[in-house]
Amino acid sequence: MSTHWDLTSLYASFDDPKMDKDLQDVKDEIQSLKKWFYEELTNNKLNDTDKITYILRQITSIDYKMDRYAAYARLQSATDTTNQTALEKLNIIEALYPDFTQLEVMFGDYISKIDELDKIISSSSYLQEHGYILHEMVEINKHSLDSETESIIARMKNTGSSAWTKLHQQLLSTLQVELLAKYGLEEEIKPISAVRNMAFSQDKNVRKRAYESELEAYKKITLPMSACLNGIKGEAITQTELRGFPSPLDMTLFYSRMDSKILDVLLKAIEEGLPLVRKYLKKKAQVLGYNNGLPWYELYAPLGKEVSKITYDEAKYIVYDNFRSFNPDLADFAQMAFDKNWIDVEPRAGKRGGAFCSNLPIGESRVLLNFDGVLTNVITLAHELGHGYHGHCLKDEELLNRSYTMPIAETASTFCETIIIKSALANWDDKKRFEILNDQVTRYVGIIMDIYSRFIFEKALFEKRENTTLSVEQLCDLMADAQEKAYGDTLDHRFNHPYMWVNKVHYYYANRNYYNFPYAFGLLLAKGLYAMYENEGDSFLSKYDTLLRETGKNSIYGIGQSVGIDLTDVQFFRGGLRMIEEDIDMLIDLIDRND
Repeated sequence: MSTHWDLTSLYASFDDPKMDKDLQDVKDEIQSLKKWFYEELTNNKLNDTDKITYILRQITSIDYKMDRYAAYARLQSATDTTNQTALEKLNIIEALYPDFTQLEVMFGDYISKIDELDKIISSSSYLQEHGYILHEMVEINKHSLDSETESIIARMKNTGSSAWTKLHQQLLSTLQVELLAKYGLEEEIKPISAVRNMAFSQDKNVRKRAYESELEAYKKITLPMSACLNGIKGEAITQTELRGFPSPLDMTLFYSRMDSKILDVLLKAIEEGLPLVRKYLKKKAQVLGYNNGLPWYELYAPLGKEVSKITYDEAKYIVYDNFRSFNPDLADFAQMAFDKNWIDVEPRAGKRGGAFCSNLPIGESRVLLNFDGVLTNVITLAHELGHGYHGHCLKDEELLNRSYTMPIAETASTFCETIIIKSALANWDDKKRFEILNDQVTRYVGIIMDIYSRFIFEKALFEKRENTTLSVEQLCDLMADAQEKAYGDTLDHRFNHPYMWVNKVHYYYANRNYYNFPYAFGLLLAKGLYAMYENEGDSFLSKYDTLLRETGKNSIYGIGQSVGIDLTDVQFFRGGLRMIEEDIDMLIDLIDRND
């Protein structure tokens, strides 16, 4: 069985004639539909039902081919970042996005002027399937400018926020860190990614030197990075004003299909969860011998000395076996992904780091791993297959009903993590249970505590940016203040991380402001759902699949309502917090028993 993914169901290669045909079809269909809008939209021979149906089918056709073309280029680039052909192909297809955006705006403008839209939708089963999307287009149109202006804005982003985003990525990916000779260690020069990984070293001196060197290295690029951040957030504020939103946060919630009441409840739940993760960090500080809170460079210090190893075949068996004990359909999906080589497994030269799952327009998924044989890789595998199962549940939906917003994106993946963790805690020995729990609780720290600090920072950043361009010093002060509010007395604030705004790429995504709270929402939603499963048993399974199928054609609140959940009630999220507290208490108990 190959450990490299198979992409041939997309295209055979970059030389595949189907790829050139798709590109030409996209260009032709965009121009044809644009011409149709100008010449045929007012033709009274066609009724509104037929017109809307025609436009939807054309947009779906264009969207499908663009997504397939772009997905192939992105996936090829992910396993070989030096592949210039992949980058060229991606640039070619991305250049067509503004024209496609213009068509969407023209469509939204048209249906917004129809008086009896609901009546027209009810006249066709095809339109009924697109009912939510059509109504959403009407709402989006209220915040849209005319199609020509929207096209200009989309094009200007290429030399505006998108250019700033690329500059940030280039500066960060090429940053070399000088590790000075200190603490008995020899001088070295390493890329920033390698230096940040030293936070997990068994050697305290390695961790401390890496932290100090990292902060020093950032000083070389803080000025251009502050320009990037000011430029991107300034553009977001301008768009907020042009589109009539009260704030960038309101704009983000609107496009996330999320009610502000849900965010308020989520933040309340996060604040209730802070003492739970602080309890763990205080125990960690005690174990490592710190009395005034942990220095930043000790946040990820390992507590165990030996790391259990696992083969990829063993990881597959664990995932499959535990998925089957939960839901045979989930296990069958995982087996299909294994059998059809949908997973790219091992790290190698030129392959990007980390892990992700890409759900493709052809109804399949591809998972990228960097499996290096540590026990926690099994959680990563389950996580990414959870994303894939989410896509699998949506594959029979209309293409336009398969796209879900960021707050819901981490739900299925985190749920699948929890399936493995629950089994591990019940069946594994103390050593392996400790490793899995320690990894999971460290993730809770990141999602509840660090994500909260990022939200505080970004909110303050936007408030300041409305009236001024922020200096490097101001950005560092905002970050230090956010960390102090989130971490409280668990962090020794003489050793915090004021340059975290330089490192976190999420702040630099021009079209994804507040790319932070969705992670916390996904965690607490998934944990709350698992708590429901523990109470309801197998009767929960159909609810779970229903929820996943609803994610592309409903609001966040509506998705919850589809399975009887009120996401404006903090009580639901408290069920997830109880599960998190159980994990933390069990980990602390294991630490105490091994002292």
